This record gives sequence, C-alpha cells and structure tokens, in this order.
Amino acid sequence: MKTTQTMDGELIAKIQIDIEKADYADEVTKALKDYQRKATVPGFRQGKVPFGMIQKMYGASVTFDKLNRKVSEALNNHIIENKIDAIGYPLPDPEKEQPADPETQETMSFFFEVGLKPQVNVNLGDITMDYYNIKASEKELDATISRIQENNKAEDGTMPELNEEFFKKFFPGKDIKDIETFRKEVAGEMEKQYVIEADRMFYNLAIEKLVGEVRFDLPDAFLRRWIVANSDGKITAEDVEKDYDRTYANTFRWQVIEEAIAKANPELVLKEEEVRDFVRKMYFGQLDITGMDEDMKKRLDGIVDAVLKDENQRQNIHNQVADQKLTEFFKKNMKLNTVDTDYEGFVKAVMPEMPEMPEAEKEEK
Repeated sequence: MKTTQTMDGELIAKIQIDIEKADYADEVTKALKDYQRKATVPGFRQGKVPFGMIQKMYGASVTFDKLNRKVSEALNNHIIENKIDAIGYPLPDPEKEQPADPETQETMSFFFEVGLKPQVNVNLGDITMDYYNIKASEKELDATISRIQENNKAEDGTMPELNEEFFKKFFPGKDIKDIETFRKEVAGEMEKQYVIEADRMFYNLAIEKLVGEVRFDLPDAFLRRWIVANSDGKITAEDVEKDYDRTYANTFRWQVIEEAIAKANPELVLKEEEVRDFVRKMYFGQLDITGMDEDMKKRLDGIVDAVLKDENQRQNIHNQVADQKLTEFFKKNMKLNTVDTDYEGFVKAVMPEMPEMPEAEKEEK
C-alpha cells in the first residue's frame, strides 16, 4: 500500500492511496472463515458449510468492509503523521474515478481531497470596540422599584410601603434604613445584570468584527461540498449556495480565527476546575467552601459530578465558560472605547433597527 500527496493551490491537499488485493486478502479470508464456523445453512451442520458457498454469500460485503477499513486507516495515518491541519474531513476527489469492483481488481487507487486551514495571525490590539458601561437611569430605577412593589402586593392588592421592613425583606442581611440607600442597592443589582448583557453583546460584536476584518482565504469549493456531504441528505448544493457567503463562510471564518487565538494564547485552554467552579456558582452562588468540613465538600462535589455527568449539559456549560473566558480576554487585549449610557441608550446603540418601544410598554418594562 502506498500513499502520496500533492497540492492543488494552497488550501487543498490531494491524497492518493494505492492498495493491492494482497494488502487485505488475508483479513478477508479470516473474516469469511469466522462466518463459516458460525453459519447455519439448511442442509449443513454448523461449521460445515462449504467455504465457497460462504464466499459467494458474504465475499462482496466482507471485501468492501475490509478494503474500506484499510483505506480509512491509511488516510487517517497520513493526516496524523504529516500533521495536516484539516478543516472538515476528507472527501472523495470529484475529478477522479474511484475503483468500482474491488473483488476483481488486483490493484486500486483511491483519491481524496482535504481542505486545509489557512494560517492566520490575529492581532487583537488592532481591533477597536465599543464597550457599553450601562448605569441605571432614574426612570429605569423607578420602573424597577414599581415592579418590585407590584410583585410583592398583599392578597388584597395593597401595595407595600417602602420602609425598613420591606427593605429587609428584599435585601436580607443588609441594614437599609432609607429609600435612597434602597435605591442604590436596587441600582447595583440592575447594573450587575446590565454587565452580563453588555458582555454578551460585546462578545457577539467582537466576533462579527473579527470575522469582517481578519482577511484570509478559505477552500470554499471544498467546504460547499463538505456541508452537503455532512448533512445526511438534509441540505442540497442549492441550499448551500444561497446561504454560503452570508452564513456558512462566516461560521468557518470564526472557527479558524478562534483556533488561531487559542493556539497563540494557551492560557485560554479551559481547565476542568474552571468548569466545576462555574457549576458551583450556578447552584450555590458565592458560597465559601474553604471553611466547610470534608463531608460537606464531598456532598457538593457529588452534586457537581451529577450535573456534569450529562454530556449535553457538560457541553453547554463548557461553551458558556469558554465564551466568558474569551470575552474577558477580548476586553483586556482589544482597544476599548468605553461608552457610558443607560439601558435604553444601550439598546438603541446596539440594535438601531429596532422600532422605538411605545411609552406604555416602557412603563411595563
């Protein structure tokens, strides 16, 4: 068996695998003899079915299976040994004719195309981004406090008074004696949520800007074919053509950029303890575990283990933590233009296409 590689431009590798029948014939024979030992055919005792009959019954499928395995193994080994940085997975070369009848051909050649990731250098220091520092306006604060009162009405519909008793109920553990201090506490809670929203929008806009400004080529023709091949028949070439430039290409571009950033900055690699810490905070808030006894720590760890046991949940949490980590990295390494605003101004700035909300709805918010 022989594997050779040539390049078609900078982003497509052509791989040819030449294989002879002798490379897999012994494996085919061994598999057929296993079938012979186990086969039950009317008129023959188990294990006594003639080998020729077994070969006629199963030879084609076994040959196809063993040949495919050999070719796949050779292809994977070539990619690993030559450190080929592929995007997607290899596809049959559409310009070459593949072997049609492996049972009769003594020598066969298989042809593949591999899309290659472009080499990209990302200098985050060249990217300027707005970061919105959102403060609670008096209007927004009034509306929030009104909602708090509305949600805490008595059974007879009486609105609660803004007094020390109510302040203690809403902020247990805090000594709040006057309305001004209460308003400051409410504003602080609102602004914590605003930070989450500002970070999320910043992250999305940063990705959009990187995809738009970091220029490089992709093996687009290969990727169009790969999308169709990877869709299990759910996506046609026509579907891809409609959405490639607007959607698919941007997804691939971000994948390449993100990997380039991670490769250049190993501190971005997510550690298991970071994932576990995220789960602890998600379920137990800022609970201080340093003073806990070992039994309590084990119980908490058991809860974390149970949450992360579900692979879908683990992947979702992993993605959230990775996004948060990358957001903070962007904030530290990009040029930030801090924009002080209230929430209404933030929405208008980041989503200018949205129609202005009617006053009645603003009051409800």
